[in-house]
Amino acid sequence: MVKRRVPSGFVSFIVVVLAGYLAWATLLFFMQRRMMFAGAGPAPADAAREALPDGVERIWLDTEAGAVEAWFVPADGAESSPAVIFAHGNAELIDHALADVLDLRDMGLSVMLVEFPGYGWSEGQPSRASIADAYRVAYDTLAARPGVDAGRIVGIGRSLGAAVIGDLARVRPLRALVLQSPFTSVAHLARRYLVPPVLIRDAFDNVAVVRAFDGPILLVHGTRDAMIPYAHSERLERAASAAELLALDCGHNDCPPNRAAHTAALREFLGRANILGSQ
Repeated sequence: MVKRRVPSGFVSFIVVVLAGYLAWATLLFFMQRRMMFAGAGPAPADAAREALPDGVERIWLDTEAGAVEAWFVPADGAESSPAVIFAHGNAELIDHALADVLDLRDMGLSVMLVEFPGYGWSEGQPSRASIADAYRVAYDTLAARPGVDAGRIVGIGRSLGAAVIGDLARVRPLRALVLQSPFTSVAHLARRYLVPPVLIRDAFDNVAVVRAFDGPILLVHGTRDAMIPYAHSERLERAASAAELLALDCGHNDCPPNRAAHTAALREFLGRANILGSQ
């Protein structure tokens, strides 16, 4: 029997491809947190933080990462109001979500905005573990506030913030979830970069979260989202026991396209979930 020899050129090609992939995977392993937590780093030097808008209280949370900044906005004139704990996206600061917070306050909700460790003026470094710890401390602080109904706390998160809220829902009793532009899992997102799951350092998994959560969930997603495709929310809707999916004509960073309509839809959802109104 004549044995066929593998051409040396083919072997060399395979070796080069494998070496290139190993170098690519190694680079992504060490760069992934810089990509995932793109907004980390000191706040701009020209940013003024001495004064906050009227009605906004700054709180410094004592976390394992150090002092983490949070903003608290109480509901207007409510003796015992429902509340929201809010998580922004990966390239944002709490400053960027102030308009959302004021809309929620106008609905009769108190709001806690929590910064990520390592972002802006907050100490520490961002990771899934450090952010989760900061949000647990923030939740406990919010639930203990006078005037807050601890039985009606809603988690709202955008993009990466949706996964942060999902992690919080695993360890604290949230009444409902509102997840805007969420991904199914980091492992799913990493496929486009050919990264094997074993190399993922912050393995957020929203599919597992919505499967386990027994309260109402509102998913909000742009049908033209190129960063986190709309199909991610469709899969999350199928995985959840009680989820609604609100499709919007927008991409990732221009959602919602109509703030007034989005606020009205959110108000209706919170009403159906028995969050708004007297209990």
